[in-house]
Formats: sequence, C-alpha cells, structure tokens
Amino acid sequence: MSSRGRTSFNTTCDSALASAVALRVQQERVRETTWWAEELDAVLLIEDPAERRAARAELQSELERRRASGKFRASRDALLRHAIEELLSERGWTKRYRPIPAGAASIPGRPWGKPLENGQTGDKQGRLSVNLPEKLWEQVRRIAYWESAPAVAKLQKWHRRFGDGPGWAEREGNVLAMMVVALGPQPRAEDMQERRELRDKIITTGDILRDAAYRAVRT
Repeated sequence: MSSRGRTSFNTTCDSALASAVALRVQQERVRETTWWAEELDAVLLIEDPAERRAARAELQSELERRRASGKFRASRDALLRHAIEELLSERGWTKRYRPIPAGAASIPGRPWGKPLENGQTGDKQGRLSVNLPEKLWEQVRRIAYWESAPAVAKLQKWHRRFGDGPGWAEREGNVLAMMVVALGPQPRAEDMQERRELRDKIITTGDILRDAAYRAVRT
C-alpha cells in the first residue's frame, strides 16, 4: 500500500524477532530522549535570549541530522529502514536493477518455486511491518526478482523434467499425471539436493525484511 511517497510492507516472522524489534525501538527512544534532555538542559542555561533561541534551533537541526543519518532510530520505521539500507550495501545490492517485467510485477506473493516455509525459522507467529520510501521499496522488489531469476529459471527447467518431485501425482490423486510420471525420468538423490539448493537461492522481499530486522537487533 502506497501513501505520500511511502509504501507499507509487512511479513511474517518468528515472534521472538518481532518482540526483539519492539524492544530495540524502546531502547532507541530512551537513548534519543536522554540525549535530547541533556543537550536541552545545556541550552536553557544560556542567559542571552537571542543566543538561547539560536542554540535551540541548532539543537533541533542536530536532532534531525542524527535521525536522517540513522544515528538515532527511535521508531520502527527508522530502525528497519536503516537496517535494510545497510543490508543492501553489505550484500552489494545497491546497484541499479532493471524494472521488473510488467507481467511479473503484478503477481503477488512468493517467487515461483519458493515454498511457503523456505527461508523462515521459528514459530512464524510474529509480524514485521515498515513504511519505506517508494524508491527503497522498489529497490527491494527488484533485488528479490532479479537476484532470484537464475535459480527460478533452473527450477522451472527442473520442474519440466521431474514435475513436483517424488509422490506429487499420488498426493494430488491425478491418475493421468501418475501415468506420465511413471513413464518419465525419476529424480535421483542428487537431483533433489539440487532442487533444495536452488530453492535456497530464491530471495523474497520478506527474506530481506527479516534479515534486516535480525541485523537491527544484533548491532
């Protein structure tokens, strides 16, 4: 959902991670509030009214600078936005990516071949949400699409050869599919391992937000 140049983005996570993010935001608020109170006390000791007003204005500007730079992260949006930016820089994902193809851009949910459980740990009862600048959100979307594209292409090739893997036709109760599978090649252990490795290479926007949240609470 977009509003005034920002996009609301949320995903599931381990409940312990959601709690850790909330705690970290509280700690950041205390840190900012303590700094502000100490600095303001010093400003209020200035006797000359004009100098005091100038010092008060400069203090406010310094607060805004610290918030913009990420030195202060006293809200969930600030904490997670800066953590995402740092994660992208660390992983070499700040380069320019091509726009997502029009058809693919309109498809919601996980990339092709990514199981629901893949890439997540914990109880999955928590929720992370953040409002991102549209430019940053678009970068996150393009990263997930283009960095996953090679693995997705190989998974599609795997699927054309083996279907959904051993037992999928039986699970679906599809007699025709069972006949086709019986006549076709069967995946070996190394083929199944290849599929697991390819799935692990698929990145979702939720993966990026969760990884950034872990980074935020550990640094």
